[in-house]
Amino acid sequence: METNTCRICGSNKLMKGLKITDFGHGNVKKDLSIYIPTTDRAFFNKFERGTINAQVCGSCGNMELSIANFRELWEAYNK
Repeated sequence: METNTCRICGSNKLMKGLKITDFGHGNVKKDLSIYIPTTDRAFFNKFERGTINAQVCGSCGNMELSIANFRELWEAYNK
């Protein structure tokens, strides 16, 4: 994902490293993430979590998403 130009319009007006945030009850901020359980227990289940990062073009509005720890997520998914 991390490029210097927009894949849609070719602009270099990119906003990188943005977080997608949910404002929950009482305006509590929570960054959206993907998680994959690594155990099958009902309680105290362990999981691998990856926070979603965004890159947005300031010219056309194109948005691309990525996760930094994709290798760990892939390993957890395959278990």
